[in-house]
Amino acid sequence: MERTDLARIVAFTDGVLAVAITLLALNIDVPDLPSGREDELGEELVDLLPSLAAYAMAFALVGRYWVIHHGLFQRLRAFDGTLMALNLLFLALLVLVPFSTDLVDSYDHEPVAAAVFAAILGLAALVNGMMIRHVLRRELVHEHARDVTAAVSLGLASIFFVSVPLAFVATWLAHILWVVAIFVRYPLRRLAR
Repeated sequence: MERTDLARIVAFTDGVLAVAITLLALNIDVPDLPSGREDELGEELVDLLPSLAAYAMAFALVGRYWVIHHGLFQRLRAFDGTLMALNLLFLALLVLVPFSTDLVDSYDHEPVAAAVFAAILGLAALVNGMMIRHVLRRELVHEHARDVTAAVSLGLASIFFVSVPLAFVATWLAHILWVVAIFVRYPLRRLAR
């Protein structure tokens, strides 16, 4: 059964992603210095740089997923129960990003932490690709907006899934792939056209 009240789904999705992004920032602890040692604040802030880097990367990735999702939902003329279920699965994965970011931040050199982070983002990209394929197959997009493609989502999924075993070789290689994933949308979109 097709439905056309997309505004509620978009508002809910935006709200869930806003909470996920907010939780990313809450994982960064303000230094707690005892009285009389406030002059060490600069050193403590420098020690926070890896946490801030993890936050920035995760923020950029969740933001990238939001942009891709937003582009898809702008093209929809209707939705169905399957799309709603896929969207909820997509959101369920993205709300795990603050947890997995904190895991990577706390256990930076542990392959399992990197693998969890990458698997969550890879699965989210895969589900987004499934949403795109579903709406195209069911013709839920506007006639003039059939240019939507799952190439970007599948490219992101590939990058993250490749980084899972790569993390067990060297976690820093997985980290490099994650940064590449932030910018890969543009070349993948051009290739898809």
